[in-house]
Amino acid sequence: MEDLIIHNAEIWTLTDTEAIPCGWLSVKNGVISSLGSGDPPPSSIARAVVDGQGKILMPGLVDCHTHLMEYATLEVHHTQGKAQRMAAVSNLLLALQSGIVATGEHHLGHPVADMPMEDYRMILDRIPMNSSMAYGCCWLGFEPKVLTSATRPGKAFQEDVLTEADFLRMAEASEFPGENLFLNYTCANAPLDQAPHAGEVTYGAQKLAQIIEIFHKKGKRIGAHIEGDDSARRFIECGGDVIHHGHALSSEVGTLMAQKGIKLVLTPVAGTSQRPTSPQEAYGFYRQGIFLALASDAYIYPHPEADWIPLPKDRLAGPAQFLSIVGSTLRYFVEQGVQKSEALKLITVNPRSLLHPSESPGFLQTGSPADMILCNRLPALESEDPADICVVITEGQIQVDRRI
Repeated sequence: MEDLIIHNAEIWTLTDTEAIPCGWLSVKNGVISSLGSGDPPPSSIARAVVDGQGKILMPGLVDCHTHLMEYATLEVHHTQGKAQRMAAVSNLLLALQSGIVATGEHHLGHPVADMPMEDYRMILDRIPMNSSMAYGCCWLGFEPKVLTSATRPGKAFQEDVLTEADFLRMAEASEFPGENLFLNYTCANAPLDQAPHAGEVTYGAQKLAQIIEIFHKKGKRIGAHIEGDDSARRFIECGGDVIHHGHALSSEVGTLMAQKGIKLVLTPVAGTSQRPTSPQEAYGFYRQGIFLALASDAYIYPHPEADWIPLPKDRLAGPAQFLSIVGSTLRYFVEQGVQKSEALKLITVNPRSLLHPSESPGFLQTGSPADMILCNRLPALESEDPADICVVITEGQIQVDRRI
C-alpha cells in the first residue's frame, strides 16, 4: 500500500522531459515510488488520495540563504532568550506555508541572541522541512567594526579573536556552504550611513586560505558573503566554493567563476552595500554557464536601487514575499527564451542540490524525496501570491492544505 497518491494533476517534474498534462504520482516512506500519465493503475491503493483537480504539481520551493532562526527572531518578533526558539519556529512555519520545503539557515552569532549552535539543529529536526545549517562569523561594518561568531553567541568583538578551534568547530557543524565567512563588512539591515565600513574587505589572502583549508580538510565546502570583484577573485584564488550575494561582479569574474566551477547564490532583493544583481545581470551569469540559485536573505529590507522588486522599501521582506523577490528574475529569463522548467530550477532543484549534494535530486521522479507543492499557477512566473500554492507536501505528508 502507498502512503499517498496524487492524481489528475499537471506534473512539472523539472527533469529534461516535458510536463505531464494529466498524470499521477505515488509516495511511499517519504519518497516518490512511481508516477505516470493518465490515471493511476486500478490496483493502486493508498492511505491518502488527493485529486489534483488539474492543478500544477511540482517540486517544492527552496530558499538556500535565510536568517529566519537568528537575526529575524529579534528584528521581526523582538524576542530573545527562550522566546527566540518560538520565533524561529514561527518564521519556519511561515516559510512552509509559503511553499518553501527547505531552507539554508545561518548561525553567525549575534550581540544579544545567545542560543548555542546545537539548539538550531534541534529545532530544525522537529520541523517538517528538509533544511540545513551553516555556521560562521560575521563582520559588521559599524563604527567601531564588530565581529560576531556562531562559536561565541551573545557576544561582539572589536578585533579578530577567533582561533583555529573556532573555525574547526564551524566546519565540523556546517551542513552546507553558506555565509561561513564575510569577505566584506556588511551593513546588515542598517542604512549605509550607519555602517560606514560596509563593503570594506575583511580577510587577507593568507588568512582566507588557512580558513578554507580547515573546511576542506573536514570534507566541507565553504561559502562566503561577497561583493565586488576584488573579494570574489581572492575567494576563488584561495579555493573557495560558493559565493553568496555576489553583487557588483563583472563578467570577467563571471568567466573565472565558470572556469573554476564556483557556484553563485544571488539575493536579488538586497544583502550587501552594493546594488543587488539585476535580472539582466543574472541572465548574463547564466549565459556564462555559472551554477545559479536565487534566495531571499530573509528577513531583509529591499535595497533602494532594486527597482525590479515590487515590495515596499521600508518593510522587511521574508518568506511570504519569496516569490516577489525572485519573480522578476525568473520572468526575465523566460522572456530571453529560457524554458519555464529551466527557470524554475533556480528556486527548486538548484538550491536543493546546494543544501543536499549527496541526496537524490529534487526532481519529481522515482526515488526522490516527496517534497512537493500543488499550485493553481506556476509560482513566481505566473503568480507571486503564496495563496496560489494550495497544498504543501514534505516527507510524503500533507503539511499545508488550503483546499480545506
